[in-house]
Amino acid sequence: MITESLVGIKGYIKGKVLYDEPMGRHTSFRVGGPAEIWAEPDDFDDLGTCIMLAKDRNMPIVVVGGGTNLLVKDVGVKGMVVSMTSPKMRKIYYGDVKVDVSSAVRLGEFIRSSADNSLGGLEFLAGVPGTVGGAVFMNAGARHYGKKDVWKSIGDFIEEVKAMDYDGNTHILTKKELNFGYKSSGLKNMIITEVKFLLIKEDKENILSEYNEYLKKKKLTQDLNLPSAGCVFKNPAGTLKSAGELIDKCGLKGKRIGGALVSRRHANFIVNAGGATSDDIIALIGIVKNEVKDKFAIELELEIEIV
Repeated sequence: MITESLVGIKGYIKGKVLYDEPMGRHTSFRVGGPAEIWAEPDDFDDLGTCIMLAKDRNMPIVVVGGGTNLLVKDVGVKGMVVSMTSPKMRKIYYGDVKVDVSSAVRLGEFIRSSADNSLGGLEFLAGVPGTVGGAVFMNAGARHYGKKDVWKSIGDFIEEVKAMDYDGNTHILTKKELNFGYKSSGLKNMIITEVKFLLIKEDKENILSEYNEYLKKKKLTQDLNLPSAGCVFKNPAGTLKSAGELIDKCGLKGKRIGGALVSRRHANFIVNAGGATSDDIIALIGIVKNEVKDKFAIELELEIEIV
């Protein structure tokens, strides 16, 4: 229920504020119940206002970027969901090889814009949806399209991260202070606002050629035509087999609950094949985890976040 106190929040935030906003409109799974309050801060000062309003009212707060790594439960989200999508937050400043980019910039837009400035290095992230901030938060990475043993991560190209904590304080973290690991950044309690990259001077045509090779590989091996959040599970440590290979060996490709389906193309994708609910997807996740644990004694860890 939206109380009079919560309705009053709208008067403090410059950006858009919506009540009982369906989260299925804002996640790549296209599922999820309503956010009690959906706020789109106009700029980073407005972001600070959102944080302080939530803190003053003891209100839970969830910060989202592109919603591409997120599964929202059917019951929805209590408190405030803050969307880092405002056009005023999307800024890129190019130096010689160093680039300052706002977290709200779309990752694909950033990579292509960098190519236009003859700066490469991030081609391996071709086809990864979402924002720069989201990619940095989860230290997005990929195997080389032709060399399975070569893994690259976005953290390899980062010099500095500017972030805001949940008290509204701003921090600048150098590479030495950051704790990038496999699909993790050590920034769990921070809201990324700006990232400084050190890229590689390269011919634009070479960058785009490499970018297109990665994109071609992903289109051949990943199910990109149905709503999903990409890979559901992290690749487990201590084995050469990926999560997708383990799931495939359990014979789970095509396994379905309601509208949720284990992709027949890539076993680590669960897709919304039509009319899926969050409960369908969560139930299917549970079956996959149990089957892999029973067959291989491996506990799969989620790559996506459930809220």
